[in-house]
Amino acid sequence: MKFRMIAMVSALMLILAACSGTTESGGEVSVEEGVDAKEVFEKSISAQEDIENFHMKADMIQSIGSGEEEMEVKSVIDADMVMDPMAFHQMIDMTANGESMQVESYFTEEGFFMKQGEQWMKFPDDMTDTLISLQETQGDPQEQMEMLKEFVDEFTLTEEEDTYVMTLKASGEKFQGLMEKTAEEMGGQNQMMEEAMDQMNVNEVAYTYTIDKENYLPMQMKMTMDSEMTMEGETISSVMKMDSTYDQYNEIEEVKVPEEVIEQAKDMPGMSE
Repeated sequence: MKFRMIAMVSALMLILAACSGTTESGGEVSVEEGVDAKEVFEKSISAQEDIENFHMKADMIQSIGSGEEEMEVKSVIDADMVMDPMAFHQMIDMTANGESMQVESYFTEEGFFMKQGEQWMKFPDDMTDTLISLQETQGDPQEQMEMLKEFVDEFTLTEEEDTYVMTLKASGEKFQGLMEKTAEEMGGQNQMMEEAMDQMNVNEVAYTYTIDKENYLPMQMKMTMDSEMTMEGETISSVMKMDSTYDQYNEIEEVKVPEEVIEQAKDMPGMSE
């Protein structure tokens, strides 16, 4: 299996995790009388308007296969996020076929910096917009919920002691339409990504959001996605499971790129070079 294909599939899974999905059945509510999915959803979006920063951790497992070849990729993402102006510090620990890799990155007004191995690299402007767009939708729970707002009537809402749990089970044409819309939005920045998403078919998605009853802030997001895509005549299947948690709301200190990172970083060639 070609590494370029694996990398593209992994990147697409991160984008689609932010897209989420829809269900063919109507919203089924089993909570206290007078509370419905739309109310919880809208209160959660409203509560997040005052959030200036937060911490996110995500565990992701991807099973990627092509023909008789299979690969399992495990990733742990740990990030401090600042919303306005956008900034973050992120660590990714990735394991594939027994080999491990760690990637550290910073983004501030100074630029986008990434460390793999011992070398820091600075991304060129023609790549930064696409990467930031991906990071915002992947990492920001409010952004994710805004994308799903038009499907609020199709949530299943259940109630636990301290939380509301909102669920979508997605398949079929509705989700494919949302994916294509996302591809169009990103296509202006990355035509290769748009073309790749056009070749992807999503078979099934299961998605769960846990919201704190007291303050309506998101606590956890779980997602499972089964999909296929065809690249260069080869069909690649992928099953992704992701479990993200959100905490430390408005407790993160300013994210700054260390001076030694700025000094050591080498310029990464742009897409056009």
